[in-house]
Amino acid sequence: MNKYVFYANDIAINVYARDSVTPEIKSKLKADGFYKLPFDTTAENESVATDKMITHFKENLQALEEFAKDYAISSTIFATIYALSS
Repeated sequence: MNKYVFYANDIAINVYARDSVTPEIKSKLKADGFYKLPFDTTAENESVATDKMITHFKENLQALEEFAKDYAISSTIFATIYALSS
């Protein structure tokens, strides 16, 4: 199994086998506006690696949404209490 890394820009995400990313490829990607995503994975092929990446970021997004909901509710309660006590 290969280890895969991901590079993204505003409109695309590219997946590469880690061993195939040379300094020249990194330079070209950087020149084209790509940056390395903070995720890599071991997989059988690029398709499986991409599925793992999508699953990972969906799970993180859901966790952030839950946090934002919880934070918004508690912030609203405390703001209301503060406003009423003034």
